[in-house]
Amino acid sequence: MSLLWNTFYFILALGILVTIHELGHFWVARKLGVKVLTFSIGFGKPLWQRKGKDGVNYVVAAIPLGGYVKMLGEQDDEIAPGDLQYAFNRKSVWARIAIVIAGPLANFILAIFLYWWMYLLGITGLSTQVGQIDKASIAGQAGLSNKDVISAVDGSPVFLMQGVVKSVAARIGDKETLQLSVTRDNETEKNLALSLKNWVVDDESPDLLGGLGIRHVSADVVIKPEISFVDSGTPADKAGLKAGDLITAFNDKPVADWAELVQMTVAKPNKLVNLIIDREGELKHFSVVIGSRELNGAVSGYLGVRPNLEFRSQYLVTRKGTFLESLVLALKETGSMLALSGKLFYKLITGDLSPKSLSGPISIAEGAGGSAKSGLVYFISFVAMISVNLGFINLLPVPLLDGGHLLFYLVEAVKGRPLSDKVQQVGMQIGMILVFSIMALAIFNDLSRL
Repeated sequence: MSLLWNTFYFILALGILVTIHELGHFWVARKLGVKVLTFSIGFGKPLWQRKGKDGVNYVVAAIPLGGYVKMLGEQDDEIAPGDLQYAFNRKSVWARIAIVIAGPLANFILAIFLYWWMYLLGITGLSTQVGQIDKASIAGQAGLSNKDVISAVDGSPVFLMQGVVKSVAARIGDKETLQLSVTRDNETEKNLALSLKNWVVDDESPDLLGGLGIRHVSADVVIKPEISFVDSGTPADKAGLKAGDLITAFNDKPVADWAELVQMTVAKPNKLVNLIIDREGELKHFSVVIGSRELNGAVSGYLGVRPNLEFRSQYLVTRKGTFLESLVLALKETGSMLALSGKLFYKLITGDLSPKSLSGPISIAEGAGGSAKSGLVYFISFVAMISVNLGFINLLPVPLLDGGHLLFYLVEAVKGRPLSDKVQQVGMQIGMILVFSIMALAIFNDLSRL
């Protein structure tokens, strides 16, 4: 069921992003007098197609990993003399540049709209208050203390813990200092400098804040081993466990909190265990065969139960704005996400960020499904983030991408004549190798994380 859920929201998210991207090319091309032959969402075999009254062949194809707008004169087409004025290759270089850049620009506009919508609805997340800090950690050595509230990272204000994570992510690979502004005891403002010299980040499953020694205050709350939900078809469900059950013993060993229950369960994949349950004041005995699954390359046990996390509500805050406030926040959010994409790409090229951090369609699908389960606002936020990244990637000066075509046209504008067909063909071949190599690496990383 999880696979179907993730796949559906992956296709939905990508469908929205690709449609808006191609609409950017399509709309500007039509406005500049270029004849559009095909508007396709997806590649490969058409699942649906229709010839519009405007003469465009509209297509929905089987492979939802992109799309294209085919224009008259974009390739070596036979063009009727009467249609020459509508051919893409007969338009000025500046008109062609406008058509090419319209796709990524449409993705940025979509991101602004989505972030605006998100802030109008209100985005809820964990506050920026920190919990117990290990004095030997990077944060501890810098002076961060229990109950401090982070108000800014490197001078940029933060309101939710996810904002702290995003700001810290921009510093991956750096060895300088990270500046934190914190509020202590609801009144004292302090500026702390965290040395990143010994900051270690796991490329495959990074815990950015954990590596600095930062944890949210809710992590210090002891969670009772009380079941709030039992997933259907899991070992717990088959054994008859119910919401409200309090697990008091695991193989005759007392269970103090949820973390201890998880630790005991993980160590017993495929094993028969005995649980003592407090159900409405009555102790009951259950025999359960612990399930097994692969987690970070190792086989781990699981029950299929979830804890009661209602206590976290006291640590949640909502960021919400008026019409104009939300628009300003949306512009800032889009700008910061674009800057983050640029910084991380630069660090990937320079080697400060490992290629193992690249994610492919499987990770995107999991992100789409996970955000959708959290609610509409979180799905909107996810799609906006991917839209910014899609726009950024398409602007990279790599032949085959919009940025590659843009590079060719900019050279043409400077030289006064287009690059030779041979140079463009070689560039496209190099671009194809680069793009497919990166895609293969991203998919390999996805599979290695399963």
